Amino acid sequence: MTPPPTSGNPNHALKLMITGRRKPGTTLAEHRRHIRQVHGEMVLKYIAADPAVAPQRYAQNAVFDGQFRATVPGVDPFSLNRDFITQIWFADMGAMAHSLETAFYKDHLKGDEDNFVDQKTVVFMPTREREISLCAGAATSAPAKTKLFFFVQRTPTADADAFKRAWTALPADMKSWPVAARIQRHVQNDVLPRPNVVAPVDGIDEFWLDDEASAVALLVQWQAWVRETLVGPGLAEETGHFGLLAHEDLIHAGTR
Repeated sequence: MTPPPTSGNPNHALKLMITGRRKPGTTLAEHRRHIRQVHGEMVLKYIAADPAVAPQRYAQNAVFDGQFRATVPGVDPFSLNRDFITQIWFADMGAMAHSLETAFYKDHLKGDEDNFVDQKTVVFMPTREREISLCAGAATSAPAKTKLFFFVQRTPTADADAFKRAWTALPADMKSWPVAARIQRHVQNDVLPRPNVVAPVDGIDEFWLDDEASAVALLVQWQAWVRETLVGPGLAEETGHFGLLAHEDLIHAGTR
């Protein structure tokens, strides 16, 4: 699952988001066991052996429900449902590239990826996250494990700055939503451009919630907001937005 070259400001922390489907011919239970108990443990060994080069932070998100886009399979990777979202933090682009060239990665991790991943469906999205203030009344007594990822894609003709202004208005708009009080944390991820690659999405909202029912309620509310605020004015593709529900396993907390 080696990602392609990435452009961007190397002086800010990078969060690489990798999403895909399980290896053909395997059950979801087999995939879950391997990605966590085999591959995840190897990543921890990598971090312990070479913390200066290995990822700074590492999370696996097991997708248990969600949507896929009404687009053409084989052309749009998000026309198929997803099984996982892996998140890996590096200091910068150079650190990520260096980590993928180490002997540990090549000898242990790279070859194991074929054992649990359908490589043809893997999507790499280098991002930079922006922490959003918690909504008033949000519960913070225990870390939330239920997460909701929202993916949105702007139209080719939309001004990038206009799209971002409208998208980043979401936190203020959602304060009146009943489900807002159930949100523990909210991050907006800007998807970074890559040379000669058309980004499959432009922005990713990431929410941590108290429970699955709250995540489903937020998904419904968010879709209505996207249709009115982004799709209606022509800033986002009508078929370009979708949500995925997942359970987070923060394997290595490290640093953000």
